[in-house]
Amino acid sequence: MFNDQSSLNLEPTHTDTTPEPAPELQPKKPKRLGMIALITVFALALLAAGIAFGGVAWFWLLRHPSESTETATVHLEPLEVETTTAAQESIAGDSSLTGTIESVETVTTTSRIQGQIKSLPVVEGDQVKAGQVLAIIDVKDIQAQGNQALAAIAQAQAGVTVAAAAQMQAMASKTQAEAQLNQAEAGQQQAEAQLQEAAAQLADAQLNQRRMTMLQKDGAVSQSQLDQANTQVALIQARIKQANAGIDQAKRGIDRAKAGVQQASSQVQQAQGGVEQARSQVQQAKAGQQQTLANLNYGTVTAPFAGVITKKHTEVGAIAGPGQPIVTLESTNRLRLSVAVPESLITLVRLGDEVTVQLDSVNRSVTGHVRQIVPSANLNSRSFTVKVALDNSYKLMPGMFGRLELPRETRTVMMIPQNAVFKRGQLEGVYVIAANNIAQLRWVKTGKVQDNKVEIVSGLEAGDRIITSNVEELRDGQQVIANK
Repeated sequence: MFNDQSSLNLEPTHTDTTPEPAPELQPKKPKRLGMIALITVFALALLAAGIAFGGVAWFWLLRHPSESTETATVHLEPLEVETTTAAQESIAGDSSLTGTIESVETVTTTSRIQGQIKSLPVVEGDQVKAGQVLAIIDVKDIQAQGNQALAAIAQAQAGVTVAAAAQMQAMASKTQAEAQLNQAEAGQQQAEAQLQEAAAQLADAQLNQRRMTMLQKDGAVSQSQLDQANTQVALIQARIKQANAGIDQAKRGIDRAKAGVQQASSQVQQAQGGVEQARSQVQQAKAGQQQTLANLNYGTVTAPFAGVITKKHTEVGAIAGPGQPIVTLESTNRLRLSVAVPESLITLVRLGDEVTVQLDSVNRSVTGHVRQIVPSANLNSRSFTVKVALDNSYKLMPGMFGRLELPRETRTVMMIPQNAVFKRGQLEGVYVIAANNIAQLRWVKTGKVQDNKVEIVSGLEAGDRIITSNVEELRDGQQVIANK
């Protein structure tokens, strides 16, 4: 036996007196690592099994919700409900294009004068009425210009008075010169008449002189009679000479009178030009005054239409200049959806078409009309901009999101009344009538809404009796009384 034990080399009976090293100095043992790995794998397996079991349980509850709540609805009284049958319907398919709601009327009000902004009684987001004051600009400098314009008008009117007086004086001088001309012409005519008369008398006197000369030679008349005839001829010749001198003098007077008339006429024209110039200065001064009055009115900036302030471009105390923006105003009464339509779908859109626009912000579909199609495609996207006029009865705001639904080919889907669908958090469900008139909950997935009906993508089958009334009061598994 002793030899057998020696062959087995039973070392545990040997006592080693060598001291053991400290625990932290001992090398790690591979056994502990294996144990940790085994525990980790076991925990992951348990977690996967729990998830799988939970998913199966949730699926089972979705398919058999009445069994899970049967005990909780035993005590509920039967409820009268209206019902309908789920059926397949043909509806128009569509293409959904995203767009942005924008204001039809958008304006950035600007200053038409230069001055310091005294008041800016609006902020971004304010609703304003047409004609409401948006900004007031200091117009002291313009008022000074207005006073200068009034002074210029008075000065110009005084110039008109002076020019009119000069014109009247020139006209009087012209009248006087014309009178002198008439007088000179009358003197010429009188002298010419006297000349003619004297010439006739001279002929008679010379005839008498020749006869007296012959008779005196014959001794028929005395020398005194001949001398008298000679004297008569000499007197008449003196009268003719005087008449010729009067005619020459009258002609010189006429020439002077004509020069005076011409000079007076020139003075009249010059005075008339001065009057017209003075009157033009009056009109110019009045126009300056009207411009000044208009500029005074421009000191008050008002809203051209009712809308909402979307941006302020300046503040009180800043200097406003002509053309400088003050605030941006957008109308909220007239809105439209601006959407880019690809060239492959542009043939589906025509001016005046009635189209459907889905508005997620108000969870509604509204009807709009195509009012504008920009007849030029974007070179990058190959799309056309389409403007759809919208009714703002849902208090939409510019910048909201919208989808244009363009009808295409028809498709067959299951449609049920929209009031049959209710929500529980993020889930949507309906109640169907199961055996023994029991309301059974079905979770469904919905699709397009059209004409107060909603598309059921999954969760129901054709022929299911759907409860359409009192769905918020119902409980899964509750007894119902169905009224068709």
